Amino acid sequence: ADAFSWCGSCHNAASMQPLQRISESQRQFLLDGVQQNLRSDGRGPFDYRRVIFELNAIPTSTSSCRLRAGETEVLVALKCDLVKPRWTQSDAGQVQVTVDCAPSVSVALADSSTAEDWGRRLSVLLETLCASDSVIDRKALCLLPKVFAWEVHVDVLVLSSGGNLLDSLALALCAVLSETLLPKVDVIEAMEEGEDVQLKVDDRPEAGMRFPMKQLPLCVTVAEISGKFLMDVTSEEEMCAEAMLCVVVDGKTGDVIGLHKLGRGLVDVSAMPAMLERCRATAAALAQQLDRELSQKEN
Repeated sequence: ADAFSWCGSCHNAASMQPLQRISESQRQFLLDGVQQNLRSDGRGPFDYRRVIFELNAIPTSTSSCRLRAGETEVLVALKCDLVKPRWTQSDAGQVQVTVDCAPSVSVALADSSTAEDWGRRLSVLLETLCASDSVIDRKALCLLPKVFAWEVHVDVLVLSSGGNLLDSLALALCAVLSETLLPKVDVIEAMEEGEDVQLKVDDRPEAGMRFPMKQLPLCVTVAEISGKFLMDVTSEEEMCAEAMLCVVVDGKTGDVIGLHKLGRGLVDVSAMPAMLERCRATAAALAQQLDRELSQKEN
């Protein structure tokens, strides 16, 4: 039970997508196609669009990834600093995820307050589903309780949003965390009273510590449209969805570790077992692609 998270709050599907409109004729055309197992881009119901990774997109950051999936494009960068731990968690480091939206994402987000609110909701959701204590070992980020711990900032920029944004954000976040190497730091305690604690840093890559991830949280969102289930929906398909469910799967074990309902529609419970199995298979394929990308970077 500790490893499984249910995010009970519901967001409209539009909260994952900039405010857009679709005409009635477009909507009917899309619904007719779904009924015949045809999608406007030719994919099958469970097919994903091509995902392109660009690792180390920002050389000045500790690690970074630019990810493109269809018309969705996101940029994730991580930086870390050694700080004094918070008094509420004196033996743990901190991880903070912040999502911002480029002005070009949508005309509807030209209002800065709207963009900030949208980004804030995405930040909370992404951190809850993909950067919780069950996913990241924050205690491993502490070097010396009450004295030194890693403070990790993950900055996310949504460059364009063409549907299925949450899945793309989670995949890019997993790529960044998986390729992060924290410098090896030894704490040299004071020999005499009044002396400061000193740090000895070994910045050789081979001496670095892998980011302490307990799980690899991959989001697989399923949309129900006209009684049929689709994966990797476009923005137009999202606007026609009756219900959407984000399933979080551990890419390491294949276990379902979280659920989050998007929108106000109800998901057919009788279809859940088959749907979850499909999500696990999809997550396994995404994890394999991520492993290949990381292996190519190392080589």
